[in-house]
Amino acid sequence: MTYTPFEDARLFLFKQNGLLGSLRLGLILLAMGVMMMGASKGCAEAKPPETLAPAPQSIAVYALSRGKGVPDQAIEVLSRSRTLLKSAQERGEVRRMVEQRIGIEGETRLCAEFSDAESAHSMIEKLQQLGEGVDLINVNVEPCPP
Repeated sequence: MTYTPFEDARLFLFKQNGLLGSLRLGLILLAMGVMMMGASKGCAEAKPPETLAPAPQSIAVYALSRGKGVPDQAIEVLSRSRTLLKSAQERGEVRRMVEQRIGIEGETRLCAEFSDAESAHSMIEKLQQLGEGVDLINVNVEPCPP
């Protein structure tokens, strides 16, 4: 029969290969894993700022309805928007224009793709001012349909 002195049994908790030693090893491994995960987040490929937030290249103007057809004011704003975009197309600022009927009551989407972001920005402001205060007109920065 093997006899373990009482003092050795009490010290088992504090020895390198005892209970606290294995808990210490577990905590060290856990901390290393957390640090490695945190370090890997900064390793993403760096991208230039222009690819992070693309400049607007197309604008859509919507003339909508609420069950009674498109209101006359919205039709007028859509017509003026079309005229503005056609003149911009003649100047070479607009590459392509697409007009689609999107509903059964005359709802229409007029979309224009621009040759550069500067033209798009100035046209967004003009179209938003044109449609300001007119019900059921929306001006959105979004891609045009193919």
